[in-house]
Parts: sequence; structure tokens; C-alpha cells
Amino acid sequence: MAAPTSEAPPAYARTVYDETHRGVWHMEPSIQSMANSVNLIGYLDHHSPDTDGSFGICLAGGVGNVVSQELIDSIPAAHRPVVKTDDAGQTIPYIMGQPFKAIGTTFFPIVLTNAQTQEHIRLVLHAFMVPKLLMGMFIGKGTATFLKIEAWSGGRPRFTFDFSGGLGEIEVQGV
Repeated sequence: MAAPTSEAPPAYARTVYDETHRGVWHMEPSIQSMANSVNLIGYLDHHSPDTDGSFGICLAGGVGNVVSQELIDSIPAAHRPVVKTDDAGQTIPYIMGQPFKAIGTTFFPIVLTNAQTQEHIRLVLHAFMVPKLLMGMFIGKGTATFLKIEAWSGGRPRFTFDFSGGLGEIEVQGV
């Protein structure tokens, strides 16, 4: 019998995009945005019981995915994604200052909300982990192959993702 836990299991989120078993090829990662302007809210699969698990995401110009070490460290140890250090030291240029240095890479699960149905959907993205990123995560448009349309309505972005494989297009409301 399993030991009791105070952490409630996460709500089910259908995985619609997963880079885990895809070939990982690194273009030169870069952050070509101020990367401090949150335009999406993501949720962690597993989080500390004293938070709602939400974090800011900047989907903007650049290449690659970058996640903050502080966000990964906030995930309970039993559920924290493995960080591989093969790419430790990789420099990630940043237009607003000094480049970031990667500690490693991970396959990072994020949960987003379908703007039309409110269904939670899960993406697993290969990401560089860096300390002191200005937000939880940066997703570069240059490698976000699933991003089809970015439109603005009511002062907020709305992203249309196309994950193919029969899933069709999914609108995700930005902030």
C-alpha cells in the first residue's frame, strides 16, 4: 500500500505535443525579445501544495526553449524532470544584456488551457535550463513549429497551435 501524500494528483491533461522521442537537434538558441513580457500562462503537472502551479511564459522572437532553474527547483523532487548536463555551458544570447549560460537540458512538461473549451492540454518541450531567467519559460517562435497564428483581440494575444496528427488546431488564450 502506498504511503499517504498531501499532494493531490494533478488533473488529467491530454498530451498533444511531446518532443521526448523526437530527434533533438539544437539550432543556436537565442532570446530575441526582452523575455520579460509574459504572454501565456502555463501550469506545472506537479507543484508545491502552497501554489496553484502557474508560471509565466514568453512566446516571442528567438530560437529554442529556455526554462528557469528556479521553476524546475520549485517542482517537488519526486516529480522534477531529469536535467542532463551534456549541454552545460551552452551560451544563449539575449538581446537585453549578458547571455545566459545553460546548466543543462530537460524535457519540460507544461499544461496550457484551450481558449474555447477550457480543456487542459499538455506539451513536453526540450528546453535549456538557465538560472535567473526573467520568467518561468521562454519559447522561441523560430522553433515553435506548432505555432500557426498569433492574433490580438481585446488587448490580449491568442495563439493558434496546430499539433497535426489529427488533433486539429487549438486556440490558447494569452495574457
